[in-house]
Amino acid sequence: MITTVTLNPCIDRMVTVEKFIYGGLNRIIDSRVDAAGKGINVAVALHQLGEKAFCIGFNYTERGRMIRDFLDSSGIPYDFVEVEGEVRVNLKVFDLSQGVVTEINESGYPVLLEHIEKLKDKIDMYAPKSSMMVFSGSVPRGVMTSIYRELIEQAKRYGVLCVLDAEGELLLEGIKAQPYLIKPNLYELEKATGKTLTTYGEIVRAAKVFLEKGVRIVGVSMGSQGAMIIDEKEAYYAHPVPVEVKGTAGAGDSMVAGFCIAIKEGAGLKDMLRYGVAAATASVVREGTLLCTREGFESMLPRVEIEKVVDF
Repeated sequence: MITTVTLNPCIDRMVTVEKFIYGGLNRIIDSRVDAAGKGINVAVALHQLGEKAFCIGFNYTERGRMIRDFLDSSGIPYDFVEVEGEVRVNLKVFDLSQGVVTEINESGYPVLLEHIEKLKDKIDMYAPKSSMMVFSGSVPRGVMTSIYRELIEQAKRYGVLCVLDAEGELLLEGIKAQPYLIKPNLYELEKATGKTLTTYGEIVRAAKVFLEKGVRIVGVSMGSQGAMIIDEKEAYYAHPVPVEVKGTAGAGDSMVAGFCIAIKEGAGLKDMLRYGVAAATASVVREGTLLCTREGFESMLPRVEIEKVVDF
């Protein structure tokens, strides 16, 4: 199975407006609420793509039932560390006229050292049963930026392939544990390297900084600009698939799920990118934080155009 780790679960409230007016009155024409959190999203995407997934991480006493009920109804098993406090709510405003989402995210209630130790016990419990572990998302207050490095080092002792999807210091610390794959978006890659990246070659060279530190594969999601994937030998670029975008929340998590399935199937780098982009595209055509389905994924696979990057 593939185990996902969610340290900062949330409830996503997606509201749609005709045209977002900064500082003005915006009337909501549609809204929905979804249980979420990056690791939870990855698990849901994996499940809907036909892969066995398991969730661990933190959950809270207030509003946490919505997370549990959602996973129960989806048929996804879990084992969370229970923390006093409220599950955070993230507001996402979808501007219909531009196809752009503005996110306003809460930080998350703090956790204590005892909760972190309990989480480490769960890594010891589930890593031996897992072929892969996915560590993704932000962390609540009280969690040190070294947490993903520590958890990945712990999981790797059991021979587990580890995937990291984080930003800032969480990413920079996490790569010290040499995860198998990281998936920054373009902004996160720019932030991590301190450089503006505008060409394929610049993105490849930025990714190679992480490859030199022991990461095996770097997948870069670029939103409407497509995506790239790089290892020490090859680099590929995938063109964006032209579709009507209904919601971008969870698209990156669907991409991670696509990458994981490709890894499990032993696919090459090019097909790994194809899987990731197909899963992400199958997600953005759905509203709110509704993730990709197997049917949508399979319909997108032949539409993904990929080219090899050679000029860098």
